[in-house]
Amino acid sequence: MYNLAELYHPITANPAGGGEYLPGRLLQPYIRCFWGSAATTERQPEEGTGPSREEGAGPGAETIIPDSCMDIIWEWDERTGESGGIFCGINDTPFEVERTAMPIHKQRFAIRFHFWAVHLFADEPLSDVLNVHAPVEQYFRTFRKELGDRLPGTRTMSERIAAAELFLLRRLEQANRSSDGMMNAVHRLLTSRGIVTAGTLESISGISNRQLERLFRQHIGLPPKKVADLIRFQNVWLDLYRSPQGKGVMQDIVFTYGYSHQSHLINNFKKFAGRTPLDALNRARG
Repeated sequence: MYNLAELYHPITANPAGGGEYLPGRLLQPYIRCFWGSAATTERQPEEGTGPSREEGAGPGAETIIPDSCMDIIWEWDERTGESGGIFCGINDTPFEVERTAMPIHKQRFAIRFHFWAVHLFADEPLSDVLNVHAPVEQYFRTFRKELGDRLPGTRTMSERIAAAELFLLRRLEQANRSSDGMMNAVHRLLTSRGIVTAGTLESISGISNRQLERLFRQHIGLPPKKVADLIRFQNVWLDLYRSPQGKGVMQDIVFTYGYSHQSHLINNFKKFAGRTPLDALNRARG
């Protein structure tokens, strides 16, 4: 697969939080990152990246914003041997989770997928994954046997990542080919940063809007229009976070991303981030 990840870098509400680990080169087109509890590690997290979806540095509430990714989160208890996990589908609204320190005998390891790649690893269609938190086995039937039951035998993050990458590469060998039309549409969505018409997607993909929507809902869980909205939001958030604060920044973003005026930008941003751009920046940089 062409490495679409070179075109798109979704971030969390706290991009400086750390705790993410990049996959190896072969998996970078598919996997955004790995994350997990603080095991002994020889492999350093990616510098300047955000915290995991459900892991924080201490107690309190953490806002989870739509990052257009999907996660498998696996946990196990080293004392009892109990283990299990959840699959977090793509979300289109912000929500909060309580950050609590994990007991030392409990461990967590997670795989974060790019939205366009999850269907290559899943055993079931992803048509019902919008804002869903479901048992891993509901969408990944063989996950426990092929990886989950092996994770408790690892002692470092490097070992966990190595086991996960072996599992994911094997799954890729068995995966069906993605629809070329759908992937052409995803490529245009990313290169346009979410600013694209339905007619353009239909022309680029070579398939009808109705068929394209069916493929998106089956493999991603959202129609193209909603995917475009999430991509635009993530690009806006990345630009805001990387830009020096100044009077002209907001107006530049209004122009670049096709908003009618600044209030339109702010209201759209709040829909996905749960707060205004200024409030989001103050929390992320505070």
